[in-house]
Amino acid sequence: MVLDSNIDPQAWTDHGSRKEPSRPTFLRMGSDRTAAATLKQFLTRCGATDVTRCAFSAGSAKATEAKFDELTARLRKHPVDGWTYARTVADVVNSLYIVNPGWSDLAGRLQELWEGRVPAPPASPPAPPVPDPAPYTGEEQGGAVLCGDSPNPRDPGAFHALEEASAARAGDAGRFWTWAAEPCSTWPVRAPERYTGPWNKPTPNPVLVVGTVYDPSTPYAGAEAMARELADARLLTNTGFGHTALLNPSRCVQEHESRYLVDGVLPPSGTTCHQDTPPFSSPEPRGGIAAGGGATARDFS
Repeated sequence: MVLDSNIDPQAWTDHGSRKEPSRPTFLRMGSDRTAAATLKQFLTRCGATDVTRCAFSAGSAKATEAKFDELTARLRKHPVDGWTYARTVADVVNSLYIVNPGWSDLAGRLQELWEGRVPAPPASPPAPPVPDPAPYTGEEQGGAVLCGDSPNPRDPGAFHALEEASAARAGDAGRFWTWAAEPCSTWPVRAPERYTGPWNKPTPNPVLVVGTVYDPSTPYAGAEAMARELADARLLTNTGFGHTALLNPSRCVQEHESRYLVDGVLPPSGTTCHQDTPPFSSPEPRGGIAAGGGATARDFS
C-alpha cells in the first residue's frame, strides 16, 4: 500500500477523545499553516519571475506579497462583480493543489482582479466516464466522513473566534480552513463506532508513505506522523508543491512506487525526490532517484 499525502491519525481523532474538541479538524491537522506556507511559496516564486511566466508578479517576492495583501484588502471593501474576498481566498487555496497549470492560471485570475476585471472561472478537467450504476458523489459524501468520524466543535458561534486565532498564525488561509469544518457543528449524526487507534498492527508488507513538503491541505508533518504511527512504514519525501505527488508528477516518486509495488523494494531511509516541473517554468524532467538527507522542512510548523 502507498499512502500519498497524509493526515496525522492523532489529529484526525483528536487523540481519541470523546469530548467536544476546542479546535476543528483542519486546524488540528495544520492545514491552515501548510496552506499559508504554500501560498507564500506561490507568491515568492511568482515574484522571482517576470509577468510572462507569472502574470501577478510585481518584480520581487516582497513586492508580490504586498500586492496580494493589497488586493485582498481591496476585495474586502469592494468586490469585483461577485468576486468577493472570501471567494478569492477559496479560489487561491483550491488552486494551489495542482501546480501545472494551476499556479499560472491562478496568477492570471489574480491579475485580472487587480485590474478590476472579472476573471474567467477556473477550467474544470474533463469528466471521467460515469460507471453504471453511477455512484453518488454529492457534497454530503465528504461531510459524512469528516463530520461523522472526526470530532469538531458543536457550537457554530465558536468559529468566529477560531477564525481570528487561525488568521493570526496563517493569514487568509487560516480563515478558509477554519470555516471548512463549520458544517460539522450542526451535522446530525456521529459515527457510533469510530476508530481511534491504535494504528500499529503489523502488516504483511511495509507501507510506503509519501509526503509533499508544500502541500496546501495535508501537511508534510502529517506524513511524518503517519510513518511513525504505523508498525512498519517508510517515508518518501517529495520536495515540491501541491496536493499529492499523484496530481503533481515526480518521475522519481513514480519509480520508487513502482519498485515497491512490483518488487517489494522500499526506497532507502531518508530518500528525497523532486517534482518534474517546478512552478512557473517550462517542463524540465528531473532524472534519477535521489537518496539520503530526508527533508525536515517545517516552514509551516
